[in-house]
Order: sequence, then structure tokens, then C-alpha cells
Amino acid sequence: MAAADLGHVNGELIRYRTTVLRAIEAETKADFVRIAASLPNVHSRIDKAIQRFVDATNDASSGKSMDARELEELKNVQQRLTAYIDSSHYTIELLKNRWEAKSANEASRLRKAAEEHAAKDAGRKLIGVTLELDRLLEVVAEIAGEVRKEADVSLRIATMEFMVTSVLLAALVLILPVRRSG
Repeated sequence: MAAADLGHVNGELIRYRTTVLRAIEAETKADFVRIAASLPNVHSRIDKAIQRFVDATNDASSGKSMDARELEELKNVQQRLTAYIDSSHYTIELLKNRWEAKSANEASRLRKAAEEHAAKDAGRKLIGVTLELDRLLEVVAEIAGEVRKEADVSLRIATMEFMVTSVLLAALVLILPVRRSG
């Protein structure tokens, strides 16, 4: 479950990025406003997917809190995500200014600045988020492997205890005389 939620975070992150790029390409102010207005909704879906990951991880750990490794990686993801969202907001601000510009030259300059910012600054930050998501997924997989090994050991111990108990009960049945009433 937790891994699937990380996949949803990644998917929503791509939707967010695509929405920002669509805002850059908007042909009219009305299109830009409509596209930009959808960004908070996409951001909310990212936050919800992260919360589902936290909830799924806590549920899977039988009442314990998240592993320290998961917490550290999740913190890194959230920091990188915040940096990316902030950078994208700056891109959107440039675009808002574009549509308020007094001249076509100023509007063109602002659009180009938004494109460059989205490609360079926000693009690098997006890559940073996805790399942190990959690291978090690796930690989740590593912990799942450890949990599976622990479960396998517990199952083997329980099986051995059951077998020893069965043998002892069988021996007791054979050794103790049976009393017959009569």
C-alpha cells in the first residue's frame, strides 16, 4: 500500500508540473487563469497521497510509528517538494505579471523568463523530489524485506513449537496407561 501511495505522489507531481507548463503555453489570460486555478487542487492531491503513505506505513507497523529511516526520507521528500512548489509559484507569478504587462515586449520577456525558470530552477527541483521519492521507496522496500524475514523466522519458530508440542502430546498418549472403567 505504501509503495502505491508513493506512486500516486509521483503521478500527481507530474500533473502539477504539466499544469505549470500548460500555464506557460496559455494563449489567453482566461486560459492562464483557468489553468493556474487548478494548481491548488493538484497540490492538495499530492499532500493527500503523502498522508495516505504515512497512514499506510503506520498501519503496517502494528501501532508503532514510522521507522526512523522512513521518517528521515519522508522529511527529505517534503523539503524538496516544498522547494519545488515554491519555485513553481514563482513561475506562476512571472506569468501573472506577463498578463498584466503594459507592452508586448515586456509580456514576451516575462513569458521567456517563466519558461527558463520552469526549465532550470523548477526543473532541477522536480528532479530532486523524484530522486528523494525513489530513495524513500528503496527504504520502504528494505524495511518490507526486513519485516518479511522477521515474519519468516517467527513462522519457523511457531511451526517448530507446534511440532514439538505435537510430538510430546503423542508421546504422553502412548506412555500413560489408559484407564478403563468397568
